[in-house]
Amino acid sequence: MADFKTHLSVAGTLSGVLAVGCLQTGLAEPKDALLFFAMGTVGGILPDIDSDHSIPVNILFSCLATLAAFFSVFSKIGVYSIAEAILLWIVVFVIVRYLVFQLFKRFTVHRGVFHSLLAAVFFCFLSAIVLHDVFALPGALAWLSGCFIVVGYLIHLLLDELYSVDMMGVRLKKSFGTALKPISFTYPKASIALITATLVLYFFIPEVASFIQEIGDVKLYDALRQSLLPQEGWFGF
Repeated sequence: MADFKTHLSVAGTLSGVLAVGCLQTGLAEPKDALLFFAMGTVGGILPDIDSDHSIPVNILFSCLATLAAFFSVFSKIGVYSIAEAILLWIVVFVIVRYLVFQLFKRFTVHRGVFHSLLAAVFFCFLSAIVLHDVFALPGALAWLSGCFIVVGYLIHLLLDELYSVDMMGVRLKKSFGTALKPISFTYPKASIALITATLVLYFFIPEVASFIQEIGDVKLYDALRQSLLPQEGWFGF
């Protein structure tokens, strides 16, 4: 399978290209384009969160622990003293970063349920919900960001499958087929759990009508066609 640097660079590059396209067609503002680039890049490393010693999972749980700690403190502003708030922050951080992390490692297997199309949908729903409900982004923007997660995710899975083909020996390695799959049939219990979690998230997703209206607008594709290539010579020459 591809290494971390390859996943990061390819997902970042392609996400950047697509984000520029959104910017050029008026689908996104500059700050939105940066968000799309970031989401696509994150999506490109997310499938490896089930690797016990990978960089993505350590970064992910450090960020989650920090966010959980701050949200816990924010919920008690004006209730606890400064000393109590600091202690609460430390306790929540340690629980999420180390205890939850160890449980996550124990119940996940690399190239298991997170290397699947189902997991891409799960993270799309999750990111759209968080961006809409926590960070108050409009529904269409939250969904588009979720789509960039999916793009990065698919890039990761495709790269893993490509690296499973030995082009010199013209043969398939044992790892072929373990990345790009609808769900993990090898771990049925974990797949059922992920299906359940995805269905639960479905009931909390932002409204999708505005998103469909935006990406279905004919003017968007006219703008894409007109701005795809220079009209009067390259770089003004």
